[in-house]
Amino acid sequence: MNWRRWRRISQWTFLFLFLFLFIRTAYRGTDEIAYPVRIFLHLDPLILLTTFLSTYAVPLALLLSLITAALTLILGRFFCGWVCPLGTLHDAVGHFNRRRKDAASDSAARRFKYYVLIVVVISSVFTLQIAGFMDPISLLIRSMAVAVEPVLNLMTHTVFDLLYRADIPGVTAASEFIYALLKTHILAFRQPLFYQGVFIGLLFAAILAANLYRRRFWCRYLCPLGALFGVIARVSPVKRMVGDGCSSCGVCERECRTGAASDKDGAWRKPECVMCFECQEDCPTNAV
Repeated sequence: MNWRRWRRISQWTFLFLFLFLFIRTAYRGTDEIAYPVRIFLHLDPLILLTTFLSTYAVPLALLLSLITAALTLILGRFFCGWVCPLGTLHDAVGHFNRRRKDAASDSAARRFKYYVLIVVVISSVFTLQIAGFMDPISLLIRSMAVAVEPVLNLMTHTVFDLLYRADIPGVTAASEFIYALLKTHILAFRQPLFYQGVFIGLLFAAILAANLYRRRFWCRYLCPLGALFGVIARVSPVKRMVGDGCSSCGVCERECRTGAASDKDGAWRKPECVMCFECQEDCPTNAV
């Protein structure tokens, strides 16, 4: 079974679903996130946990995240490798990273995300909800809304305005038709502007660019949701085993995007594995 193909189909499907829902979430005159994008937030057990600890109450819709937690108990950190839209963006940028064989040197650094999780959980007890900044789904929504969408919106208006002013026969007429469709279905009805947009945009760009240093940098070292999934995944019955056919070639360790795999039997880091199954497919001796 080609796990790589199916995982990529899953990843891009959920990313496009996220973007579609985000586009449909237009400003309607209220400072509240419209329901569509909340579907991803409601599948987030970190939001459920921090909300409960800070308010001692849980909105009914957040109970959907218990399904994600239950599946993680069975399948491990599947959400990070197959569903998370931010994780898909990390993989897309990390594709350009040709550095390999870096998993063995960062064992201590990977614990940092668990410290981040502890800080996020403790702060929620004191009603300080920093999960809204550190949770990957919240981070992606905030970055898209405050930084990415305003820039794309401005660029689109500028390009079509230039085409209109150029008045090129045929081209201008076609561009006006496309522009009308975009204004009706995608573009904001007015140019969004946020004072913190530049800062959030640079921070988001830096998080993605970190994948050029080490793939899945955010997932390895900083993501509190990934850390929570890692804690839950410890009891998952799904395990990675290396058979006698292993030649210790190091391919799995070199290619593992989160530094979870090793060519040594029993050295697999289960809480770090995002269940991509690529070590199984890449193994030249089919020993995994």
